[in-house]
Amino acid sequence: MVAMVAMVMWACTQNRQAESLQPSEMVMDKMAVDEEKSEIPSPETGISSSAAVENPNDTTRKMIRTADIKFKVKDVIKATYSIENIIVRHNGFVQNSSITSQINRVKETPVKEDSVLITTYYSVINTLVLRVPNIKLDTALKEIAQLVDFMDYRTINAEDVTLDLLSKKLQQIRLAKYDSRMKNAIDGKGKKLDDIGNAENNLLLAQEQADGAKLANLQILDKIKFSLITLSLYQNQSIKYEVIAREKTIKPYSIPFGTRFVNALKFGWIVIVKIFLFLVRIWSVILIAVLVFFGVKYFRKKIREKRVSL
Repeated sequence: MVAMVAMVMWACTQNRQAESLQPSEMVMDKMAVDEEKSEIPSPETGISSSAAVENPNDTTRKMIRTADIKFKVKDVIKATYSIENIIVRHNGFVQNSSITSQINRVKETPVKEDSVLITTYYSVINTLVLRVPNIKLDTALKEIAQLVDFMDYRTINAEDVTLDLLSKKLQQIRLAKYDSRMKNAIDGKGKKLDDIGNAENNLLLAQEQADGAKLANLQILDKIKFSLITLSLYQNQSIKYEVIAREKTIKPYSIPFGTRFVNALKFGWIVIVKIFLFLVRIWSVILIAVLVFFGVKYFRKKIREKRVSL
């Protein structure tokens, strides 16, 4: 009885200690979970960057922003349509979209006498080149991030081209002044024909340089206005099964044994006939050979008889 009472009291003490410790442990577990959640970045923060955000307070710098991202999606085709809709919705445009099914392996398995199962292992990939207004780059990237299943890499670059624009502008001013001076020189009186020709050539070269500088300046402004996004999409390997007809194995024709036996008899008879005809053709040679044989035999017999008589 005493032992049982002691065990009951000890159990009650342990339960009270556990109840007193449970709230603190729950708080610690909750804090640990919150810390883990805070350490895991959301897709929006993972795919975007401050380099993709335009600073409205900075009106002096001109930036060219580009983004190069590779990530896995659940379905490449559906993700492609969604991304294209996002870009168009933000007043951008699709410069290039190339979907490819890359075959990794093909296996053939005979399932019936006249059919075979073709198993194709392939991966669907797509490379997208997009242009979106500079002020919409960050927003577009955050919407695209909702489609990311696993990110391989992302590179976002903001290039300051303020000095490049100033350089092209100063070049245009210099060429414009040179053009004006050359025109005045050509229009001047008393100039020789050769000098006018050389001046015209120099003027044409200067105008070509001015046009090139103007085009380069327009290209820079276009890159500033519309940011470039290059996306590489892929998905898990897919498998396709297809049953096709199997080519029958056709044995070559074989002559029956009876026919071959008769043909062999005919061939043997033909050989005998040819040998007989050959012997008939050389009958004279055979006759001479027979006469020589018997003549030699006769003379040997006579010589042997003479030796015996002696």
